[in-house]
Amino acid sequence: MPTSRGFVLEAFGPPEVLRLMERELPTPGAGEVLVGVEASGVNFGDTMIRRGEYLRDQSLSMAPGAEVVGRIETIGPNTDVTVGTRVAGWVEAGGGYADHVVVPAHRVYPVPEDLPAAAIVAVFLQGTTAYYAVHRFGRVRPGEAVLVHGGSGGVGGLTIQLAVAAGARVLATAGSETKRALCLEYGAEAAYDSHDVDALTSSVREGTGGRGCDVVVDGVGGPLFMPSLRALAACGRYVVVGSASQAPATFDARHLLPRSQTVCGFILHHIAEADPAEPTRAIQHLCDLVRSGSLRPRYETIPLDQAPDVHRAIEDRTLIGKIVLLP
Repeated sequence: MPTSRGFVLEAFGPPEVLRLMERELPTPGAGEVLVGVEASGVNFGDTMIRRGEYLRDQSLSMAPGAEVVGRIETIGPNTDVTVGTRVAGWVEAGGGYADHVVVPAHRVYPVPEDLPAAAIVAVFLQGTTAYYAVHRFGRVRPGEAVLVHGGSGGVGGLTIQLAVAAGARVLATAGSETKRALCLEYGAEAAYDSHDVDALTSSVREGTGGRGCDVVVDGVGGPLFMPSLRALAACGRYVVVGSASQAPATFDARHLLPRSQTVCGFILHHIAEADPAEPTRAIQHLCDLVRSGSLRPRYETIPLDQAPDVHRAIEDRTLIGKIVLLP
């Protein structure tokens, strides 16, 4: 009987609760496909899933792993896709840390044959998030100033590069000298210490000639929110793409009125549901940028069985860039 390997959750808790198990090869049902996985992406949200903090009343069946790249091996009934197609698979139900995974057919997107699977994973969910933050919600224009929090991370690093490619000046924050140096490598003009929140507003205003930044892309939140909002220029757009700090951020909405500012957040699910062309269009565009060298995702590949170590690095704040698991 054919088998596959994948991580499962036996309980919520520290990285040790992740268990790599061999099991019967899954069979896709109606409207589903079985993907033979070339590479799986690791994201911050995976650590929340492991701790049981991602969804209210989350079940143990939702193991970490939301993104894979591989090839369709089997299709279920009522499925209009082609066996053998290379795809990026969005595994919203989790369980992507595996060598085979069942994915809804409407959540697989064709990807190029000529790019490494790890490079595609590195610009899949994090890249589309960065792309929408810069272009759809941030509406970044040439010459504008963009502040990117968590600039050394997966989403942050891609956001810096996409904003620079759009003709913007980029300022960034990160938590260590090494991470701030990486922000500069990505194209940021300046990188500030994310722990020095008291100096953030004045630093950003000084870095923009007193005007403030036109766009904030914030994947950290918490203590960085209010200093960043105070540094936002008139008609500025504040885009929330995550909450790595896991701390609340509150403000008096009346302060938005005199400066005509916008604060918004988004999740990819709603974009994909509202626009059938997405995220395929964004993924193809990002792959084109990678192929041309205009976008340089930073990623490291490691064996699948080391996934718990990656979770520890994420929670220790020592991880830089994207980790891709190779089954």
